[in-house]
Amino acid sequence: MANVRLESMKKAYGTIEILRNIDLTIDHGEFVVFVGPSGSGKSRLLRMIGGLEPISGGRLFIDNELVNDIDAADRNLGMVFQSYALYPHMTVRENLAFPLRMAKASKAEIAAKIAK
Repeated sequence: MANVRLESMKKAYGTIEILRNIDLTIDHGEFVVFVGPSGSGKSRLLRMIGGLEPISGGRLFIDNELVNDIDAADRNLGMVFQSYALYPHMTVRENLAFPLRMAKASKAEIAAKIAK
């Protein structure tokens, strides 16, 4: 895990500020949840932290390293999206096994993990 620090972060589209002056520190081991109504900027903020969307202003630190201009792939973060990518033509078991098969897990390992 890592610590994450946002200092005066903002997101703007032209002159319209969507998020402004976001200051937040998340310490190693903390569990944080963003709540709010639809359109309040929760997903936008997460996308900025994850590097999926550029930061318009302020600074983002991960483990005390400024990462504003570091690509998402190089931030060593993981994300779980709200809308799950399930394949409707597969059973629940097949959907669970699919990423394990892509990771070249053995049939025995897949069966053991899905049985839990």
